[in-house]
Amino acid sequence: AAPRILTSGRDQMKRYKFQAFVTLAPRRGRGPDTMVEGKSRRMVVRGQHHETGGGRFFSALVTRSYEAQLWPEDNHVIVTVALVGDEPRQYFDVGDSFGLWMGSELGSGVVTRRLFV
Repeated sequence: AAPRILTSGRDQMKRYKFQAFVTLAPRRGRGPDTMVEGKSRRMVVRGQHHETGGGRFFSALVTRSYEAQLWPEDNHVIVTVALVGDEPRQYFDVGDSFGLWMGSELGSGVVTRRLFV
């Protein structure tokens, strides 16, 4: 099934959703935890184009899964990422790596599976 296409004027934007395994960077400061289970947050993801190798930033809605951490100090989480863009699959296909930001770098991830909207 192809992603849904949103049209506004001449641009064609596609909704894209995927699940990923993310390794969180060490937290800086004592601010609130940005990756609370089940809570969606607006973040920035950076992917690399398959053909050109160029990087691009996307605004995304990121939600941490309700899966418990196996160890208290574990810095790995499963997240769901939803975004809209032109040709997002050229940046985020299964096995692709990406960066995750919210004010500063939060970590890096690998796309584990595509979810259909």
